This record gives sequence, C-alpha cells and structure tokens, in this order.
Amino acid sequence: MGRALRLLLAVGFVLAGVAPGLAAEGAADAVVVADVRGPLEQRALDFLTDVVENEPGQVVVLQIANPGIASGDPTALLDAIAAAERPITAWVGPSGAEAYGGVAEIVTRTAYRGAAPGAKVGHLGERIAGQGFATQAAAGVDERVVGGAVEVAAPIPGIVDEVVPTIGQFIAALESRQLPTASGPVVLDTTEPATAEDGTEIVVASVDVRFLKPDLFTRFLRLAIRPEATVFFLLIGLAIAVFEFYAAGVGITATVAVVCLFLAGFGMASLPVRWTALAALVAGMLLYTIDFQNTVISWRGVAGTVLLIGGGLTITDAAPQFGPQWWAVVLTVIAVAAFYMVALTTVARSRFSTRTIGREHLVGRRGTAETSFDPFGIVDVDGARWRARSHRAAGIAPGDAVEVMEVTGIMLEVVPFGARPDGVRD
Repeated sequence: MGRALRLLLAVGFVLAGVAPGLAAEGAADAVVVADVRGPLEQRALDFLTDVVENEPGQVVVLQIANPGIASGDPTALLDAIAAAERPITAWVGPSGAEAYGGVAEIVTRTAYRGAAPGAKVGHLGERIAGQGFATQAAAGVDERVVGGAVEVAAPIPGIVDEVVPTIGQFIAALESRQLPTASGPVVLDTTEPATAEDGTEIVVASVDVRFLKPDLFTRFLRLAIRPEATVFFLLIGLAIAVFEFYAAGVGITATVAVVCLFLAGFGMASLPVRWTALAALVAGMLLYTIDFQNTVISWRGVAGTVLLIGGGLTITDAAPQFGPQWWAVVLTVIAVAAFYMVALTTVARSRFSTRTIGREHLVGRRGTAETSFDPFGIVDVDGARWRARSHRAAGIAPGDAVEVMEVTGIMLEVVPFGARPDGVRD
C-alpha cells in the first residue's frame, strides 16, 4: 500500500513538471484573437497593447469592429505592433463592422489584414475622433480611404489584403503564410486538412484558438462607450434620481441611479462630448421635472422633448467617424417621457397617498411641516407624508403646524395653521 502511494506521488510530481511545459508549448502555438467592440478609449487601447506584448501565441489577430478612437493615445499599441516578434494581424468584421480613423491606422500597421464583405474602412489620418487630421497615411495605402470611407468588396491596397466573411476563414487563410515580424519572417501553421463524417474534405484548426476580451470591469464601463448609450444612462439616471427625491426616501432605485450616472460619467469622460448638448439634456430633464411637479403638461414638456432629442443627437463631436444612432436616442426620450407621465406619477401618488381612499377629505385637515418650504416641502397629514406647496412669504419651517387648503393631483396646497382666510378650524 505504501509503495503504491509513493508511486502515485512520484507520477504526480512528474506530471506536475511536464504539464506546465505542455501548456506553454500549446500556448506558444496558439492563435490569439483580441476582441473589443465599439469606439476605443485608453482602457481598451491598454488591453490591446497588453495582448500584443505579453499574450503567448504564434500569431495575434485583432478583431476590429471599432468606428474610431474616442480618446486616449494609440502610440503604445502602434509601437508594440512594430516591435512584436510574432505576426500581428487584423480582421475587420463581421459584415457591417467599421474601422475608421486611428483604428484604420492600427489595421494598416499590422502584418496581414482581412475584412468581411460589407465592412467599412476609411477616414485614415483622423487619428482621434473629432480632432481632425493628425497623421499621414503610409505609402501604398489606397487614397480612397484617406478622406472618406470605402465599403469592402475586394482587397484594398494597404489596408485589406483578404476578403473573407468570418474570422475562422481568415485564420485558415493564414496557413503557411510567411509574414514579417521585428525579428524576421515567420511562417504560420494554423490549420490542417480533415475529413467530415460525410466524407467531405474540410480544413480545421491545428492549434488552439483563444478569444480574449477586456476584464469584466472594463467591459462594464464600456457599456456606455457608444454616444446613444451615454445619453440613455444619463437620462435614466437623472429620471430615477428625480423619483427618489419626490419619494422622500432612499431605496434600491437610488443605487440604480448612481450606477447609471457613473456609467454616463465614464461615457462623457471618454467621448468627445459637446457640452452645449449636455446642457440641453439637463435643461430638458429640468423642464420635465417642473411639469411633473406642477402636475400639468405644458409648453415646458414640449420644449423639454425638443431639448432632449436635440441634445441626444448632437452629444458627440466625432463625425464623420461615429455618432449617436438617432432611433436609440428617440426611444430613450420616449421612455423617459413615459416614465414621467405614467410610472413616476403613479408611483409617487402611491407612496404619498394616505390609507383612506380619496383625497377630498384632506382639505381643512391639520398637518405638520417636516421641511422648510421654498415654496415646496414635505408635510405629514394623518400619518402620511405628502409633497406640498405654499407661498414663500408664509415662512413655514420644520415642525410648524399647517392646514390643507387644496389638493391638486398629488400636491397639497397648505398655509400656516390659523392663517386660513375664512377662519375655519378642525
């Protein structure tokens, strides 16, 4: 028994020593695919740089679906591509993917470039979106992609060498291809022939293909990297914050508001934001809130809608590389308007209502002010908290007795107790 145990331990130690070597060997032969979607910013650029510099593999494929570089400096990534001792390649896809500006420049610096039919490349030289021309196109690059965009249908000199619809076919196209690196030419071995069950001759990967994405926190932040996403998180965050204010309490929705505003903040910090558009968005939300507070729909609601749509459609100064999708902005504004007109009003009424059905009985009732009035505040009437309004000159302070004069929607009109003109008392 003891001899068998010693034998098992010995085998275990041998395997422990051999396994890392086998893993390292397999990793060295792997095809590494780095996948980041949407406009690039510094965190995404750092991720790509780290993959190019440190991830083991015989070849790195940058899967490109990025309409441009929103912010940050791609110099470190470009230098890492130039200094790499294994081929760095790029594939723009799937169909409809875009590679504009600084992203197109990254593609031109790689050793071999592919793209899906229907992908678009161009605006080369406008490295950072919204900052105009900053670099010169390399020699041999098709002039059509310098000042405009081209939809890929055939190879384009200097930027698309192979047109293939999937990244699997692009990896297959790398088989036996000799590509340049900083340490000399390298011949790739990525696929091998095989026979399918029906006897068809096919090509399969001969090495591991590893798909890499940024860490979870970076992917979480990048939920707001599109302009329309930033608009969505900003407006939804502000709407939920308004709800928490009128609900006169802090609940789980306050956490949701903080998360939404945090993501919106990342988007605004990463994108080339027009601050006039941001001001229009905030002003539109303010007008919506005033109409809700007054329980009416007036010209302010119409003006607020115009400001929200206008601000959402012009939130970034990144044309022609990318901009907000109009339909997403319009849907967000419709959702916010519906939230104010239906959900917010209903929920606020429910939370401020008394345990007694109907509100007419409140007229003439006595309550206690819980806040100062400027001219709005919170009062307690029969054990229920209500949003209330009074004249600024009334000088109502916390703890003062008040009397309900009128009920308008979910808003009470109050005066200091004893100040009612007809002298009526409870």
